[in-house]
Amino acid sequence: MNLLSSFKGALISPPKIPSTKKAEDFLGQVYLGSDAESSPLFRLLAGGNLHISSPWSFDIRSIDCFLLLYTKKGCGKLLLNSQVYSLNADTLLLLDCGQRFRIDIAIAPWEYQIAFISSDSLPYYRQLFPKERYSLIPASSYSEMSMCMEKLAVLTPGNSTARKLMISSLINQIVSGCLTAVLMETAADCRIPSYLEDIRSLFDNDFQEIYTLDGLEKRFGISKYRLCREFSSFFHVSPLQYLNRRRIDVAKHLLCTTKYRIHEIGSMVGIDNTNHFITLFKKYTDTTPLEYRQRMTF
Repeated sequence: MNLLSSFKGALISPPKIPSTKKAEDFLGQVYLGSDAESSPLFRLLAGGNLHISSPWSFDIRSIDCFLLLYTKKGCGKLLLNSQVYSLNADTLLLLDCGQRFRIDIAIAPWEYQIAFISSDSLPYYRQLFPKERYSLIPASSYSEMSMCMEKLAVLTPGNSTARKLMISSLINQIVSGCLTAVLMETAADCRIPSYLEDIRSLFDNDFQEIYTLDGLEKRFGISKYRLCREFSSFFHVSPLQYLNRRRIDVAKHLLCTTKYRIHEIGSMVGIDNTNHFITLFKKYTDTTPLEYRQRMTF
């Protein structure tokens, strides 16, 4: 599939765009030839960071790929099956483009990251969706989903196997996370108790704060022994291990995407003692922060 020609052929009517823009700007950067070979891996067809002003409206018949769209600022709208969905800041959309849909700007400027993806396994993922083949989930700054999208937005496909695997791994994390959220909504027996969701939300969004089991017991009025048992049952890891992994994941992201010093990154994720930060980082990654930065910086 040639994404550019497929996109132009799928436009139901001329898009409403600023005079300085072209219709294909909707796609971001198009990577010609990125989907030429047959492979079970996810492939990045196009994408990047977009900063959009009004007007911005595209009515599309069908394209044989998936769309990932993470809104950072402003707001967009998705029209799908006569229903309108708001693409608010800190939300992530996974959309099967093999159906008619329309994208419009709602609040300008609209800043978002976009990725058009494909794989020989698309039919399998399509059958996991409910009737409306989309998923729209919250994804705050430094969430696993938003960090994956940020990395994906700056990566370009290449011929090396390592680059293909890295891109596919990022896409797989995002797609799996979105589809899991959809399936969990329909599985009542899998629903996590609200207090555990609250604790996980604290760890995900306020990871730089100091937490203890005694403090969590007092805050939620639940025995720390029960809290640990139930948290481990649902998330397969203890509360403090989850918190440490979360901190290390954010630290890995900051090491790859910023120039902050090692001790500054440690403090940013809630570990002020640099030696402890380095030790903990090595425990979870088998490498030091400096070695990780040198290895992962392209």
